[in-house]
Amino acid sequence: MKKFVSLLLAGMMALSLVACGGSDSSSSAASVGSTPDASSAAAGGKVEALNIYGIYKSESTYFVNEAASIEKTLSELGEKYGFEATWHFNNCDGDPEKYMTLIDTAIADNADAIVTCIPDQTMSQSVVDKCNEAGVPIIAVDDGLIDTEGNKIAPWFGIDAYNIGYTAGEWMADYAKENDLLDDPSVGLLYMTMETVSSCVPRTEGEKDAWKDKLGDALSDRTYEADYVSMSEEAYNSASAVITAHPEIKTWLVMTPSENGVLGCGAVLEEAGLDGTSCIIALGADEMVNQWADGNYSVCRASAYFSGKVVGKEAITAVVEYLVNGTEIPAEYATPAVIVTPDNYADYVL
Repeated sequence: MKKFVSLLLAGMMALSLVACGGSDSSSSAASVGSTPDASSAAAGGKVEALNIYGIYKSESTYFVNEAASIEKTLSELGEKYGFEATWHFNNCDGDPEKYMTLIDTAIADNADAIVTCIPDQTMSQSVVDKCNEAGVPIIAVDDGLIDTEGNKIAPWFGIDAYNIGYTAGEWMADYAKENDLLDDPSVGLLYMTMETVSSCVPRTEGEKDAWKDKLGDALSDRTYEADYVSMSEEAYNSASAVITAHPEIKTWLVMTPSENGVLGCGAVLEEAGLDGTSCIIALGADEMVNQWADGNYSVCRASAYFSGKVVGKEAITAVVEYLVNGTEIPAEYATPAVIVTPDNYADYVL
C-alpha cells in the first residue's frame, strides 16, 4: 500500500533526526575528563536513590526506544543494587533555548546524571561547563558533545557511523550489480547527506567508500547529492529538487544518513511514480520495521539496522556503575549494524 505522502505529511514535523551519532571505532576504555572524579562517585556509602535526566532533541521513534530502554535498564539495576530509580525523559523539540532550560531544570532538581542528545553541537562546551560547575555528570548519546575542533568533551555512546554507512554502501553496490543496473543509462545514484551534522558525515563517507571499493567509478556520471539538516520535510525538498531536475533517470538508487531521508525521498519517488523501480537503503530501521509490518515503504528495500535500545542500555549501565561503584565511564561506545529487510527484520530487531 502506498502511503508515503500521507505518512510524510502527518509526521514530518514530529520526526526529527534519527540517531545521528557516530564513531570510527567500536569502543574506547579511556575516560573523558569532563566526568567528575570516579574515586568520589561511591564515596558516600550505599546509594539509596538515583535521579537521572534524559534530555533529547526530539521524540523520534529511535529516541523514544532508546529512552524506554534506559528506563527499563535503570529499573533493573535499581533492583540489583537496591536503590530507587527516577527517570525523566525530556524533549526540547530541537529548540536550543528550551534545551538549556531543561539542563537548568535537571541541575536544580539535583540530578545525579544527565543523558543527552544535544540539538546543536555548537552548544556543547557551554553545556558541559554548566554541568561540570554543578558537579553533574553528563553523557552524550547519539550526537557527541564536542569542542570547536570536533573532539568529544564528554563520554559518548552511539553507533559505529562509518562502518554502518560502509555496510549500507556494500549492500547497495551488490543490489545494483545483481539487478544489472550499472550499464543502464536511466539509472542514477543519489546520496542524501547531512553535511552540517558532524556525527552524520561519516555515514555518507562509509557509503561512498563502499560503493567505490566494490564498483569503482560506476554511475559516476549519474551520481547526485541532496543535503538536508534533519527533518523529513527538508529531505523531501532537497530530494525533489534533484529528482525533478533529472527526468531521464527512471531508477534511483538512494543512500541516506537517517530514516528521515527515507521518508522525504520516498515521498518524492512515489509522487514521481518511480518507487516501483527505485531502491532506498535506510540507516536505523526503528521507523522502517513499524511501517514494513503494515506494508509501507516498499521502495526502502533494506536497512542497516542499529538499535537505540542497545545504546540506551549501555549508556545507563555505565552511568549507574559509575555512580554506585565508582567505575570509570568509557570515553566512547559504538554499536555496529546488521542488514535487515522486510522479510527478515523480525529475526534481528529488539
